[in-house]
Amino acid sequence: MAVKTIPQDSAASPASGTPNSSTPAAALSSAASGTLSGTTPAAPGGAPAKAPRAYVIGMPIASAGLWMAVLAPALVVLAIKVSEITTPDTRAGALSLVAGVGAMVALLANPFFGRLSDRTMSRFGMRKPWIVGGSLVGLASLFLLGSGTNVATVLIAWVVAQLGFNAALAALVATLPDQAAPAERGRLSGLIGMTLPVGLVAAAFFAQLFDNALQMAVVPGVVGTAVAIAFAFTFKDRVLTEKPAPLNLKEILGSFYFNPRTYPGLGWAWLTKFMVYIGYCAGLLYLPYFFTDHLHVAETEVTSLVFQATLVSSAGTVATSLAGGWISDRIGKRKGMVIASALIMMVGLIVIATSSTTDQVLVGQAIAGLGLGCFGAVDVALIADLLPGNQSENAKTFGVFNIAQALPQSLVPAVAFPVIAFGGYPALFLGGAAVGIIGAILVIRIKGVK
Repeated sequence: MAVKTIPQDSAASPASGTPNSSTPAAALSSAASGTLSGTTPAAPGGAPAKAPRAYVIGMPIASAGLWMAVLAPALVVLAIKVSEITTPDTRAGALSLVAGVGAMVALLANPFFGRLSDRTMSRFGMRKPWIVGGSLVGLASLFLLGSGTNVATVLIAWVVAQLGFNAALAALVATLPDQAAPAERGRLSGLIGMTLPVGLVAAAFFAQLFDNALQMAVVPGVVGTAVAIAFAFTFKDRVLTEKPAPLNLKEILGSFYFNPRTYPGLGWAWLTKFMVYIGYCAGLLYLPYFFTDHLHVAETEVTSLVFQATLVSSAGTVATSLAGGWISDRIGKRKGMVIASALIMMVGLIVIATSSTTDQVLVGQAIAGLGLGCFGAVDVALIADLLPGNQSENAKTFGVFNIAQALPQSLVPAVAFPVIAFGGYPALFLGGAAVGIIGAILVIRIKGVK
């Protein structure tokens, strides 16, 4: 049943969003029906002729804020907190448990809450309740995470934090198709790609300012939540005027898959994204322990080194994210750039795996960042080129690709412990690089786009 919407008045206007953990459009289905909020002139197909300037400026700021809030624990706080409450022999396994379960929750929560936001009937709009409520729930959980005294408490706190922040991020990204015309999506995908590294740098920066896990988790959370909520109250949301049909189990489950036989190009693109992010996660999640256990860096220096590594990586990511999206729009070719950028990421991971000094790690991080920025921007544009002509399932499709990016965060911790026990952290990084290289090569199987 088509869902009708009306523009919300500016007195109670919630925010639009930026992408989240993942993809640029976890809830694109909301754009398939209904009218758009605000006064932006609409282009054919329902999309606005041009994204409002306030959206272009505010979207990446709000997205980076939420990224910062959720990435501060993932980047360094979880590792430090787990080290405080476990022994050296058990901490790798405990971190794998907490990080893996949390990532799995994030994987499922994002498309689920995105669909709920599409169906939310509130006088404040469809997205604002989720942006505000999700951010506050996530922030409250960070207090519990930082003060936890056992693995079970930390696990529960991290799961609830993932639920809250992913609800906010899913609602935030759901406004993207309402605001961006097709011709702008390469450029806006570049902006979207920038929010992850900016959030990473900000999270690492705040973490190295403090000496305990509670402050490292809560301060970035407070700042990120405040930014997201402030943006929510400056944005004109849409309001449902007709109750949607009841949501059944089949529709919920349908949010998590598409048929690769029907859409083989999307199937190969999904597999590429999934395998490349396996490599990326292998290098990201265990970097603090690589410093302490492999390079024998003092634990007091780890947060500073993680900040430096994140900074050099993010500098490259920001630079190539904008350039990659713009170049791919200009030349109209995506596949070659996806392959090249993915291979550059894996070269960076190999450099890290073979490092004997912290300076070599920083070089590897810089190389990986250059590849990540271009890959993130061009991969999104490639997926958009492969979407079916029927625009009604765009939301589901992008949600499934969100899984390709989020699932490795659960799978890598699940296999990391035995790999580390067998060959150490270099074996984990090199194994991740091998998987990523195979994924990059699979792009050549995609037909119908250049």
